[in-house]
Amino acid sequence: MSSAEAAVIDRNFAGRYARDMDKVQERILLEQIRSGDEAGFEILVKQHADRVTGLAWRLLGHRQEAEDIAQEAFLRLHRALPEFRGDSRVSTWLYRTVTRLAIDFMRRERLKRRLFFSRRDEDDFDPVDLASDPRDNPERDLNGKQAVRRLRQALGRLSPRQRAIFTLRHYEGMSLREIAELLDIEEGTVKTHLHRAVTALRSELTEFQED
Repeated sequence: MSSAEAAVIDRNFAGRYARDMDKVQERILLEQIRSGDEAGFEILVKQHADRVTGLAWRLLGHRQEAEDIAQEAFLRLHRALPEFRGDSRVSTWLYRTVTRLAIDFMRRERLKRRLFFSRRDEDDFDPVDLASDPRDNPERDLNGKQAVRRLRQALGRLSPRQRAIFTLRHYEGMSLREIAELLDIEEGTVKTHLHRAVTALRSELTEFQED
């Protein structure tokens, strides 16, 4: 066995060991919470709050709604803990719950508002800022902002499930299999929705593809 192969094995072992330890620590924490330790639940919330809220924000595009949905997901987790068997990690449970809550929210809001990424208040964080180029080039900066704005609008015209799947795949980096398991649908269905979402976005953003 070469030294490179041995190093790969060592890294894989270390990764599995770390994941196993995380699972053990999570089970211990869950048992403490079930025994009435509310401080344990606060620890659980702190461990997952950033990722859960970030996912909700990327799905919805509004800070307030994202925080509300994240809070609802944690409330549901708290209620579910007595029957939580640990078949999945808490993070997986939260991701599934947040995604489904977001899809339901988008379906309701779709009747009232077509542009999901428009800011309501000037204090709201604008994802357009993420596209800014640190180099001084006003024309490129303007084109970038226009492209992101058009992307926001195009995402808003997708169906709630297509938008959720596109976000999970391209912003969260999840595999098709992971998305299928998360949403409890067939992997083929995920592929179909993702293909339709990408086709629709490409069609609406043709003028920006070269940039």
